[in-house]
Amino acid sequence: MKRVHRNLSRDEAEALRERLSLLVPSETASISEFLRMMRLIARKSQGEYARMCGVAPRALANIEGRTGSPTVETLNKLLRPFGYRVGVVVEVGANAMDDSNAAPASRSPGNGSNSAARGALKRALKKG
Repeated sequence: MKRVHRNLSRDEAEALRERLSLLVPSETASISEFLRMMRLIARKSQGEYARMCGVAPRALANIEGRTGSPTVETLNKLLRPFGYRVGVVVEVGANAMDDSNAAPASRSPGNGSNSAARGALKRALKKG
């Protein structure tokens, strides 16, 4: 298997870095391709990048292979070298919740307003 990460020139890595910054606000970028691109920019193997971030190499391999189900903590560790972190964003076209003190809720495509999820979110926000 060819080790692509070591064969990138500085210009190629910089071009990938620019593409990466374009993916960040995009809904179409998958976590696996986003992390792989970050790793290639850093010119690290999966094992090297995982150890650098403090996660198990198998965890990164599973994420990049789209078979893993990482925790938020693991994702934050993998994103940290590039100054990113996991967050929550409002979906385009989302409706505001009925309670004016609560944050907007997102809608699942084709599922309507998902009132059970909104109710749970309202209760959680009131407890805090």
